[in-house]
Amino acid sequence: MRRRGAWAAMAAGMALLAAGCGRGGGATGAALFATHCAGCHPDGGNTVNPKKTLRPADRQANGIRTADDVAAFIRNPGQGMPAFPPGVIPPGDARRIGAYVIAAFR
Repeated sequence: MRRRGAWAAMAAGMALLAAGCGRGGGATGAALFATHCAGCHPDGGNTVNPKKTLRPADRQANGIRTADDVAAFIRNPGQGMPAFPPGVIPPGDARRIGAYVIAAFR
């Protein structure tokens, strides 16, 4: 009987974990940025194209004004930057990265 309860608890835990994966793991925008973005965008710069930093003037010149704009951009960024599909960065995490970019790089 104990084994059946242990298996049920493990199955329930795995189901909850799988359900949470599609929405993002709850990491902070700063932590997600460090994981996915900082390699090419240290301190809000841009190691690939120095004219496209994460500073407001450069973002706005490229039509990126809000956290949602950042989240959309990472899905289809264009030349020079890899795309990050929802399987790599879930929607909630993309929004957290966007909010962090807007708040951190002024």
